[in-house]
Amino acid sequence: SGCGKCKTDEKTGKTCAECTTDSCNVMAEIKCVQGDGTAAAAACPLTATKCYMPKFVEFTGFASGVKYGCGECPKDTTAETCGTCEGTSAAEGCNKKKETGADFECNNWSFDDKTKKFKPAETKTTCKRLKATNIACNMPSEAATKETYTSTSTCGPCKTAEKDKGCKECDKALCNKAAEKKDDDKKDDDKKDGDKKDDAKKDSATAVTSLLMPVIAMMNALF
Repeated sequence: SGCGKCKTDEKTGKTCAECTTDSCNVMAEIKCVQGDGTAAAAACPLTATKCYMPKFVEFTGFASGVKYGCGECPKDTTAETCGTCEGTSAAEGCNKKKETGADFECNNWSFDDKTKKFKPAETKTTCKRLKATNIACNMPSEAATKETYTSTSTCGPCKTAEKDKGCKECDKALCNKAAEKKDDDKKDDDKKDGDKKDDAKKDSATAVTSLLMPVIAMMNALF
């Protein structure tokens, strides 16, 4: 019965509340955003006191497979993918979908086991962010190793412990690209390529000469 005071243990355990006017013990109806989060908040069953929603991970986006609704998070979700808030009668609902900013891209990098250095990859990653979150990309420094650069994504800033050590960051889309070589470096590379071609030509000429020598010796012997 809803008449009378709470049982002592239920009152101290905060599972029962009291009021002192006629018909005052009417449960307040809360409103929660429901479904895919695009519609306005709607009334929930009287038993619901919370609203749930998918969590947003910076630079990754909303957790997939989690909807919006009334009550506690569904059993098939986890603490990493679903969150709750205290429900109210407010028209917008406490689990209103968070406003996001425009997506942006960052260049990917990979580690070359032969050279033991990081190198630019041919792929890019699309990064997600909230409206108030600034654009940021990260990349390995020139002297970075697997131990000093451990980021699994180039979206977002460097890990605090790795910033300006094995990791560098920048604040524009696709800004984490390899530094362009200076003119002197390009000349050195061109010279090395030219030397390689000359060596290849010499090797080819030597090989041809080696093949012709026995033939020439045979012709001299016959005539």
